[in-house]
Amino acid sequence: MPTPASPAVRGQITDRDRRVLALLAEHFTFTTSQLALLAGFGSVITAQHRLAMLHKRDVLHRDRPFRSGGGSYEWHWMLGPVGARLIAEQHRVAPIRPAKVSARWRKLFHGWRWAELSAQHAWFCTLVADGTAGDLVVWRSAWRVSRTWQATTDGYGRWRYPDGRELAFALLLDDPPRVGAHELCARLAKLPDPDMPFTRRTGPSGDTIPLLWCATPHREETIRRAVAKFLGGETGMPLGLACAQQADTTAGGAHGRVWLPLGSLRHLPGRLTLAELAEAARSHANPNSTYWTENDDELIRYDDTEDWVA
Repeated sequence: MPTPASPAVRGQITDRDRRVLALLAEHFTFTTSQLALLAGFGSVITAQHRLAMLHKRDVLHRDRPFRSGGGSYEWHWMLGPVGARLIAEQHRVAPIRPAKVSARWRKLFHGWRWAELSAQHAWFCTLVADGTAGDLVVWRSAWRVSRTWQATTDGYGRWRYPDGRELAFALLLDDPPRVGAHELCARLAKLPDPDMPFTRRTGPSGDTIPLLWCATPHREETIRRAVAKFLGGETGMPLGLACAQQADTTAGGAHGRVWLPLGSLRHLPGRLTLAELAEAARSHANPNSTYWTENDDELIRYDDTEDWVA
């Protein structure tokens, strides 16, 4: 049985604090400004005060990764010993030892995965900040996607629009380029085609669509040619490709008209908005797609992620 957190600590934890703990349990670390956005603090100042209080009570741990050119980044937050106990109590598992939590901090902030994780979080947080219509209702970490699908991605998300339409997507980041275009194609091969798996949900359903995000128009053209050659002309996989430079000068950013439709959507003209991509993917969904359900209560254990963060 898990060792429960003290009643005094539990009584001081608010619903918003629990949202913070859930975010950190799934995604490991966030900056102050990211938690202010995702947990609904309203302002960074409010977030700073509350997170500092949780840090004093060992609910959270904080650290500042060093910049390669000198100085350091803003505070990054992780579960502290008490926060880890609260999460373990919620999932009815044995609590994580404080020594294991400390090892986790060192590996995350000084390991080669930190930059990759930071890029993933920055993209999803920008998507949330720029989204004036709808909400990100599901966000699963790259680690969980890898464990569920045996595929390398940069996370899974589901965006819900006010009219009930949804876009379920798997993100593949190439900003900055970390692998070659052919490696990106190999990662696409790990995602089933044409029946992309997606979590069971209510309301309109459609195939999960891979979203490829790169840095420059030149890189975008390189990836477009490689993907078109790799997938061929008979694929049933819908695909969207966009670049950061295009999004920076387009209203709505990633929600704007920046997405090149590829794969089964390649016949659509021009660039699409994210909402149009969602509608196009839904109209091309395979009615015989097989659902899979994930266990929302599954806890990402520190022991399970030793190789992932090394």
